[in-house]
Amino acid sequence: LTCMHYEMNLIGLDRFGVGISVVGDGQGAGGGGDGGGGGVTYIQFMGWYGQTVNVLSLLLSYYAFPRLVRSRGLRYTIKIFPTVLLGVTVAAFVVLPGNLPFLFVSLSVCKALTYSVHDPSEEVLYMPTSASAKFRSKFWIDAVGTRVAKAAGAAVNEYAGSAGGVVKYGSVPSVVASLALWCACARVGVLFDELLERGEVVGEEEEEEANGAGRGGVDEADGEL
Repeated sequence: LTCMHYEMNLIGLDRFGVGISVVGDGQGAGGGGDGGGGGVTYIQFMGWYGQTVNVLSLLLSYYAFPRLVRSRGLRYTIKIFPTVLLGVTVAAFVVLPGNLPFLFVSLSVCKALTYSVHDPSEEVLYMPTSASAKFRSKFWIDAVGTRVAKAAGAAVNEYAGSAGGVVKYGSVPSVVASLALWCACARVGVLFDELLERGEVVGEEEEEEANGAGRGGVDEADGEL
């Protein structure tokens, strides 16, 4: 998503310009491109993008996610975003490279799916885990994995330097990352169902051993006193 979002920003800025309109005097100060008092500006374009993402996220969160989890289960629900992302990535870099309307619509849908379906599905995955296992996994996923992925995407964007460069140099890494995410989500969905069927809690034994060792140390200290 980082590479495609960067591509959309570059194309939108080149097509619309920043364009800062001054209300009241009938004149506009353009920031470049076709931006100005009368036309669509890059700022307006990104405002529409943000509004679209938020509205779609609200609708999907309220109507889609609860019904999907109840009717199809987490194994199916957690694969929705990776499937859409993989299709969008291939289309954006291979079928319709540099197509601004497609990038606008597809990125809006992907971002909305991230906030309303994928992120809540990830939280459900923590149900069959102990508190310590949840803490460790969330640290590596949220604090390390997410930052590393964004840094890698930013490095590709910086090396590309232009919308055409993003299509040229970012296509293969983006497709590979999307495919890896799909495989990971498919696997954890299966493991989640297996854990629920067996009634297991990941990290529970380690937590019990740690608590038992702690209680044993306290008992020994009390005995010495």
